[in-house]
Amino acid sequence: MTMNQKISIPLLVLAVSYIIASILLPTYEYIIIDANAFPILLGSLLIILSVILFFTKSDEGASLFVAKKDFKVIATVLGMLLIYILLLEHLGFVFITTLFIFICSLFLGYRNHIANAIVSIIVPISLYLLFTRYLMIALPEGILPF
Repeated sequence: MTMNQKISIPLLVLAVSYIIASILLPTYEYIIIDANAFPILLGSLLIILSVILFFTKSDEGASLFVAKKDFKVIATVLGMLLIYILLLEHLGFVFITTLFIFICSLFLGYRNHIANAIVSIIVPISLYLLFTRYLMIALPEGILPF
């Protein structure tokens, strides 16, 4: 058995368990999208990806260790993500997400500042409007008045 197959089997079991647990969530009569819709979607996606991983040929010569340079990048992005999580409630979704996307993109080497700024502003505002106006899910407002 290859490493990919050894990893994909527990992931498949996890995905099926996750879907079963999602189906057991209580249902509500008066909402369009029930509480279990997103977890079922994620579980289904994990099943598909597990099956793909099972049949993917693995590179047996690949190292399981991360290079020191790559480890620093991963650790820095995880640090930025932790700061994002800590400040989300206080500064609000739109503001902190805009900063996170812009700063993280710069750190990862994306140098088109105008496109970066446009994406960093449009994506959080679009997501905020989608969640608050259409899905009726509250997101942290923070320091911005909307």
